[in-house]
Amino acid sequence: MPDFEHLLVFGMWLIGGFVSGVSGIGGAMVSVPVVALFIPIQEVIPLSCILNLVMDSCIAAMHFRHCRFPALLPMIAGSVPGALAGLFILQVVTGSVLQGAVGALLLFYVYWQQHSRITQAGGESWARGGAAGFGAGLLGTAISFDGPPVGAYGLYAGWSPRVFLGTLGVFFVIRASMTCILQASAGLYTDTVLGYAAYGIPATILGTLCSFPVVRFINQAVFRRVLLCIITLAGIVCLVRSLL
Repeated sequence: MPDFEHLLVFGMWLIGGFVSGVSGIGGAMVSVPVVALFIPIQEVIPLSCILNLVMDSCIAAMHFRHCRFPALLPMIAGSVPGALAGLFILQVVTGSVLQGAVGALLLFYVYWQQHSRITQAGGESWARGGAAGFGAGLLGTAISFDGPPVGAYGLYAGWSPRVFLGTLGVFFVIRASMTCILQASAGLYTDTVLGYAAYGIPATILGTLCSFPVVRFINQAVFRRVLLCIITLAGIVCLVRSLL
């Protein structure tokens, strides 16, 4: 009989899969802060990385043909040292600091979404792509939130929505696979984490699949505002808990 924590993992990543399937980003940002209220953050982060890989694989499969493969090279190159740095941070930083970092990044993400105004596309470049990949690798491995750095780069490069989803979807799959390998080699996938993953994986797949037939009927502007409000609240909760 599953206990409360396992049911919570199932329910929150069911929601997270749906959110990511609709918006392309934000699933972990909704799920992680809530689950971290009841499960140690050092277990939640590797769990989230496993489930992010499943979630991103579903999304990438839907938009694969729109991927900008040349743009992946600098992003992947930058993500390798970033992932190594993130693994070091995850192993040496305390849970309260990690939770505070999660809260700060969530609030920064909301601020960026509300105030970013890119009026002219800057195009792709190795320097900016590599920097975005490094940021995604570091944040993704350390606190499981790899979206903001490469999301900002995609907007700056001027990608269309389908190219944005396809390129970032494939990148997230590659980067998440790298993170999972590093975390597994470091012994972070304990029996407890894998037990939670056994509930989270089917929930993530189901949530993502449920988003596909309904996404065209959802008012994207309203959904985005609601999502940003949820992320803001989650960020505040994480910051408060890190200070207690």
